[in-house]
Amino acid sequence: MKSLVWLAEEMLHDCGIRCGVDPSRDRETIKRRVENEGLSFLTITLPSFCKGFEEALSVGRLDPSMLPSFRFHRGLPVFLRGFLSRIFHTDHTLRDNPDLDCILSIRQICLLFKKVKLPCTEVRERKAEEGFVACEHELGELKFDEAALSDYEKVASIILGDIVKETDFGDPYDSLVPRHGPGTTQEKILGNAKYRHLRWHSRLEEVFPFTEFAVASQRNIGELGCPLNRVEFVEPGDEEPVRVVFVPKTLKSPRVIAIEPVCMQYMQQSILQWLVPLVERSRFTGGRVNFTDQSINQRLARQASIDGSFATLDLSEASDRVHLELVTRLLSSVPRLRDMVMACRSTRATLPSGKTLTLHKFASMGSALCFPMEALAFFTAIVSRRIRRAQRVIDAATVREYSRDVYVYGDDIIVPVDEAPVVCDDLSLFGLKVNRNKSFWTGKFRESCGMDAYAGVDVTPVYCRTLRPANKRSQSEVLSWVSMANQFYKKGFWHVARHIRNNLDTLVKGGFPHVSEDSQGVGWVSYSNARTIQRWHSELQRFEFKTLVAVPRRVPDYLDGDGALLKYFLTNTTSSVRSILDLTVKNAEHLVESVRRGALTLKLQWVPSY
Repeated sequence: MKSLVWLAEEMLHDCGIRCGVDPSRDRETIKRRVENEGLSFLTITLPSFCKGFEEALSVGRLDPSMLPSFRFHRGLPVFLRGFLSRIFHTDHTLRDNPDLDCILSIRQICLLFKKVKLPCTEVRERKAEEGFVACEHELGELKFDEAALSDYEKVASIILGDIVKETDFGDPYDSLVPRHGPGTTQEKILGNAKYRHLRWHSRLEEVFPFTEFAVASQRNIGELGCPLNRVEFVEPGDEEPVRVVFVPKTLKSPRVIAIEPVCMQYMQQSILQWLVPLVERSRFTGGRVNFTDQSINQRLARQASIDGSFATLDLSEASDRVHLELVTRLLSSVPRLRDMVMACRSTRATLPSGKTLTLHKFASMGSALCFPMEALAFFTAIVSRRIRRAQRVIDAATVREYSRDVYVYGDDIIVPVDEAPVVCDDLSLFGLKVNRNKSFWTGKFRESCGMDAYAGVDVTPVYCRTLRPANKRSQSEVLSWVSMANQFYKKGFWHVARHIRNNLDTLVKGGFPHVSEDSQGVGWVSYSNARTIQRWHSELQRFEFKTLVAVPRRVPDYLDGDGALLKYFLTNTTSSVRSILDLTVKNAEHLVESVRRGALTLKLQWVPSY
């Protein structure tokens, strides 16, 4: 806790220098309230302060009701008064030309610890579970507007028809290449063990035969070690539910993840890898429904903060509120694809308390198909309602016309600013909820896909995500704090960047070197392109320096037989037979050991200085 208070004080000092404000009283307030309230003041109360501040920027007025946990004096809050006085008048109204550095500084101070990765209290986790159950109950009782659902289905048929137009009969069967995801699974099976398929759902078998997708070679069928001899085909009633877990997001509430069984995740990934590229280049969704490029939404959000042309919307419980019916109707015109998607959709979930629910939602985060299905559902819902409000006939021309100004990246949505309030109402017809506190269409503030902008200026804060590293063996903390210091440096917070660097340099003999931004070594970046040089490597003809390098942690994980052959074929799908045979001998390490996701170790190595 002391490390976070120290960082908050340094942050205040730096912001005070930047804006010409004396933050000494604010520093005392932070120390006093942390002593009385604990870390929740930094991780929950201050982000709530920022939420009220953003609302004030949006409506052009700062009222005491927006900051209920802070005392006002002479029209402005006592806390951060020096900064706020350059943004608002004492009559609560927004200045004509508010100080943009002060806006950035307030957001940086308040949001610095919003995303620190610490476990929530049991009370908050229980509340998150209750919210999950309540959402499921609400979806179970949801009654759709049939007219709206009919329009939605018609628009979906046009959009999906274009997406799968390159696929014969809309059947992707011959184009699917399954693969395992990098994370954990419902059975807690990791690494190479995933390729030894022990369970295969009968629902999958009807659409994805085990011998076609989980056996490397048909010649192995009936032979010693044949995968068919060990696999168990599971009937629907015996399928293991997804395992719902809570992972750190903020101290206010955890992120809810549903961990899928091995076989379901395996086939979900195959559809994901086939579908996403088609969506991103389709006539209707290309450049509008995005999965790999956030810059489109970021650029539009920044431009909208200048000209007010677009609104940025954020959905609450986005993944958990996509009803199964929405995805069923979305895919109704492509029955073969619909059958595949539904075959690898889990139908039940077990909560941390042990309670098991039958799911009315399509899927929670954790399913590989959650992201693409929800994005297509949001996009289709908005376009269908725009056409209906315009009283136009639903055809390819109108879908093209009314999809031009709609942009979706996950639960970050951008729509024309004059339609924002009615779009929020439209989405509620489909059981979706817009988070009004994180949606903006008035004022000059916009937020989408990690871009926070005010009047065209990037006011995105740098987040502290871990506690300060105790030593160089605290690998994730070291990497996080080095990255944070470099981000502060690039944003012009020189004072706090220098103090973090000085603090971390004590962890390593000789301190961290100066590196280029794309260097594999851990170190400090510089606008002057400074490089640390310690030796000349005569054989490689290059200057080098020694520093810590993040190296994946490998563990013994032996795989042989059909599973080994299956893994190699799936990871070398474009290779020729000759190249596969050559590479098998040279690169067989992945068959005897594997890398655990997120597991890194820091090692001192010589790296090039360029």
